[in-house]
Amino acid sequence: MSPKKKTDKYQDLKVSLETLPHISPAQVEHWIHMQKVIDQTRDYLIRAVPQAQQSVDEAQKILAQRTYTLVFFGGTGVGKSTLINGLLGRNLLPTGAVTAVTGTIVYIEQADEGEAESLVLTYWTQDEFAQRVRRLCQLAEIDGFDIINDGEREQAREAIEQIMEDSSDNAKTERDEYLEILIDCIDSYEHNKSMYAEGPPAPRSLALDNEDSLKHLREDGFKGSQQRQIRLIKSATFKIQPKNGQDSLLMNGYLRIVDVPGLGAGMKLHEAITLEEMKREDAMIVLVTDAGRQRVDELKSLSAVNWIKENRLFGLTGGDLDEAASKIFLAVNGGNVRQAFDRLNSGLPEAELEVKEVTRYIAPNYWERYRDRGNNRPYFLVMAPPALYVQDPDNAPEEFASETERILKVFRDQLGQVNAKDPLDPETAESLLNLSEVPLLREKLITFIKTERVRSQLREAATRIRNSLQALRFYYEKQLAHRGVHPPFANSWEQLQERRFENVLIRQQKELPRAFHNALLELNNRTNSDARFRNVLRPTLNGIKGMVQDAIQREVETLLENYGTEYWDDRDVTYDNLIWGTSGIEIPIKRILFQVELIMQDSVSKFMPEAAEIIAAELERTLEAHEIHSRLRRAAYEQEYSYAIPGETADGLNLDEAFNVLVARVGRNFRHVCQQATMYELMKPERSVHHRLDAGERELSLNTNERLLDVALHGVESVRREMAVNAPAPNSTQQVAEAVAEEPEINISILDEPAQPADDLGISLIGEAGAETSQADLEMSYADKLDNVAVKVNRIFGEILNDLFNDDDLLPRLRRLFWLEATKAERDFNTHIVKPMLKQHDRNLQKPELREAMEMDLENVSDLEELMRVWDGLHKLETSLAI
Repeated sequence: MSPKKKTDKYQDLKVSLETLPHISPAQVEHWIHMQKVIDQTRDYLIRAVPQAQQSVDEAQKILAQRTYTLVFFGGTGVGKSTLINGLLGRNLLPTGAVTAVTGTIVYIEQADEGEAESLVLTYWTQDEFAQRVRRLCQLAEIDGFDIINDGEREQAREAIEQIMEDSSDNAKTERDEYLEILIDCIDSYEHNKSMYAEGPPAPRSLALDNEDSLKHLREDGFKGSQQRQIRLIKSATFKIQPKNGQDSLLMNGYLRIVDVPGLGAGMKLHEAITLEEMKREDAMIVLVTDAGRQRVDELKSLSAVNWIKENRLFGLTGGDLDEAASKIFLAVNGGNVRQAFDRLNSGLPEAELEVKEVTRYIAPNYWERYRDRGNNRPYFLVMAPPALYVQDPDNAPEEFASETERILKVFRDQLGQVNAKDPLDPETAESLLNLSEVPLLREKLITFIKTERVRSQLREAATRIRNSLQALRFYYEKQLAHRGVHPPFANSWEQLQERRFENVLIRQQKELPRAFHNALLELNNRTNSDARFRNVLRPTLNGIKGMVQDAIQREVETLLENYGTEYWDDRDVTYDNLIWGTSGIEIPIKRILFQVELIMQDSVSKFMPEAAEIIAAELERTLEAHEIHSRLRRAAYEQEYSYAIPGETADGLNLDEAFNVLVARVGRNFRHVCQQATMYELMKPERSVHHRLDAGERELSLNTNERLLDVALHGVESVRREMAVNAPAPNSTQQVAEAVAEEPEINISILDEPAQPADDLGISLIGEAGAETSQADLEMSYADKLDNVAVKVNRIFGEILNDLFNDDDLLPRLRRLFWLEATKAERDFNTHIVKPMLKQHDRNLQKPELREAMEMDLENVSDLEELMRVWDGLHKLETSLAI
C-alpha cells in the first residue's frame, strides 16, 4: 500500500471513530496508533511463527468492533426481563411474577431513525428443529425420534404421554419439564407444518403495538392454540426507538441487549446461541440473582456463576481474569423485600458473606476491586417493579402498581419527605427510582462503555499485538543466538567475524554426523526388516548353499570310491560276494557321516562370509551415494591432520585412510560375526549327525550299519516303527525246525558196496530254459549298495542345509549384528574423525590458509544484518506500544 493510501486509510479511520458517542480524543489517537502497529507488524509475519499471525488477527478483530453486547444472565424467574424493562424505562419484554416467562433468545436493538418499532421472529430450520428435539430426548432420557416423520412423531407422543401418566402421582422433576416441552414441540410442529412447505421459514416482522405480538415470546403464550410457535422460534429481535428524556442504554445503536432464557430447560435448548453471545469479545454480562427473604438464592447464583466460569472465564488467570471479570456486573433483584433490604444494607459480615460467596467464584479479588461499583458495594440491590411502574405506568403490569404502593409504605423511612399517596408524583417517582438503584445501574453501564469498555478494548488489542511482537522477537533472537549474536548488539566487527568462522564449525559439527545418519536411515529403509534383509541376501545364500552341497557330494563320492572293489583286493572277499551279494561285508557308515559333517561345517565356515560381503558392499554404496567421503574432505579445508582409529594401527592415519579403515572394519567385523553366528546355528543339536546317531544307538538295536542312515535321515521314531512292522512272526522257530527235519538223510558207506549211480546235477543260468530263480531271490550288488548309501548321505546333509538357511533365527540375528556394527561405525565416525578434525580447526582458526579455505562456507553478512535489523524494528514497535 502506498504512503498516500495509508494516510487516507488512517484519516478515514479517525473520522469513523470520532462519530462514536463513547470514545475520547485520546482514545481515538491510541486506536489509530494501534492500527498502525498492526499494519507494521504484518510486514514481519512469517510462517515459522503462526501464533504471531493468530495474535495479530485477534487484535484486528477486537479493533474492528464498533458495537457492544450486554447479556443478561441468571437463574429461572429471577427477573431478568423485568430489570431490562426498568433499564429501558418501558414495559417491553413479557414478564411474570413467579415462573419463567422468556422462552427464547431475545435481542433488543435500536431502530433506524424514522423506522417503526417492530418485533422480528427468526425460526429454526427443519433440520435444526429436529436436532433440538433429539437433544431434548437425551435430556428427558428417552429414545430419540425424528419429529419430521409423521409415524415416529405419533409413536413418540404416545410413549411420552404414557410416561407422564405413570409418574403423575410423583413430585414434578426436571425430566417432567422436558417431557412437557417435547409434547409442546410436537403440537407446535403439527400446527405449523405448513411453514416448512417451501423450505426454511422467512423471518416474520410483527408490529410492536399489537398486544398479541409479545405472546409469541411467552412460555404460556397461545397455550393450547394453533398460533403457538414459541418452540419453533430461534430468536426474537426488538427494534425500538430510544425514550425521550433519559440516556438511552442502547447508545444510539452502538449497544445491543441480549436476554437469554434462565438456567434450566429453556437455556439448555438455546445453549449454543448463549455460548456464542457469551464468548464475544465485546460482551458484557449482567448477572442477575434473587435476594430472597432470608438469604441470596445461592443455588441459582452459583449455578449461573459456575456456568460463566466454565464457558467465559475458563483458563484465565492474573490480568486476563481481572479484565474478563470487569465486564461482569452483579445485580441482586429483590430489594423490594424489606428483610432482604435491611439485611444486605446492614454492613454485617454475615450479610456480606452471602454475596461474597457468589463474587469470589467470578474472581478472587472481585469484592475488593469493584467495591464502589454499586451503592458502596460491588453489586446493585435493585427493585425492578417500582422502577418500571413509575417510568411507564400506562403499560406496566397491573400488579406492579400495588407493589409500588406497598413499597411506599414499607420503605417510607428510606424515601424521605415524599407524597406517599401518589407514587407518580415527580419527587416520589425520583425517590423510588433512586431507591431501586436501576438508574444507578444504567449510569454505571453507560459510563463503563464510554470509558472502561473502550479502554479495555484497546488494552486487549494491545496485549495481543504485544504477544505477536514478542513471539516474532523471540524467534529472531533464537536465530541470532545460533549465530552467536545476542541483543543488544554491542559486538564489534572483529567479534562478529570470529563468530562467523565459529558458526561454520558449529554447522559442520551438526551436518556431518547428520549426513552419515541419513545414509544409514536410507540403508535401514532397504534392509532393516527380516523380509527385506532376506531378499537382499537370497541370491547369495542360494549360491552358498549350492557350493556347500557340491562339496558334500564330492566328499561322498570320494569316500565311497575308496569302498569300491579295489578296496577289497587284498581282503578275504570273493568276487562272487562283490558281484552277486554283500553278505558278510559291512560299510563304515558312521565314519562316512562324521567325515562328511566335518566337510559341511568347513564349507559353511568358508563360504558364509560371502553374505557379509554383500551387506558391506551395500553400506559402501549408500555412503558413496550420500557423498559422505566428499563432504568430509570438503570440511577438512585441505588441512592435513592425523587420526587414530582404536584397535586398527598405532601409526597416525590421514583422513582418507581413517575413513576407509572405519568403513572396511564394518565389513571385516561383520564377516567374522557372520561366520561365527552361522556356525553357532549349524552346531545346534537338532542339526548334528552325531547327536542323531547317538540317540539311535541308545534307543534301538540296529542289526546293520545301514540302519544308521535311516536313523540320521528319518529319525529314531520312524525307524522304530519300520522295524516293528518287519519283525518275524512268533512261530518262525518251529517252521525252521520242520525244515531241518525234512532234509534227506546222508548215507556214508565205508564197505565195498557198489556205489549207486548219483543223479546228475542240473545247472541252469538266468535266461535259459528251466531257470526259475526270481530276481527277488538275489542279494543287492555291492555297487548298488554304495549308490544307495550316497543318495541317503546327500539327502541327510541336504536337509540340514535347507533347515539352516530357511531358519527364522539365523537371518534376524545376522541383521541385528550388522546394524550393531553399523551404529558403532556411526559413533566412531563422529568420535574419531569429525570431532578431532573440528577441534584441530578450532585450534588453527587464526591461520590464514584455513580462513581462506573456510571463506566459501561463511554465511552472508547481509543475512545476519537483516536479522539484526528485523529484531530492532520489532523491539521499537514493542516499546512504542502502550498497554
